Amino acid sequence: MADVGFYLIQSQILQVDLACRICRKSIQTAQQPLLVKFDDLDALQQFDALLWQFDPASFVAHDIDSLHSPICLSLTLPEQFKGDCLNLGQAIIDPQRFGRVLEIIENTDAAKAAGRERFKAYRALGIEPVTYQV
Repeated sequence: MADVGFYLIQSQILQVDLACRICRKSIQTAQQPLLVKFDDLDALQQFDALLWQFDPASFVAHDIDSLHSPICLSLTLPEQFKGDCLNLGQAIIDPQRFGRVLEIIENTDAAKAAGRERFKAYRALGIEPVTYQV
């Protein structure tokens, strides 16, 4: 069963900016491949564009729906994917499918409420999520 981590944003940083940092760190530390899960195509495409520009000093290798890329952006959860998952969607992720599941909760009332529901859902599965203040 996966470890689940919740990044609770306490500042004005945006979810997508923190997600870019997590992607970069995943590559720099040679961790497992990372699947970034989205609910809608527009958000996925905007994030794809952001990763191309995120850090001019380094390239964040990624691709859409490519299971061979260190960072895989996807609207689905491919059965063949082995690695970790950064959930930028609204539904919980099946923790048995991944080594780690990461959730980013923005500093808004709506995001916090949705994050609490996901937190409770993971607990109901017998997982005690770890929280990180950002």
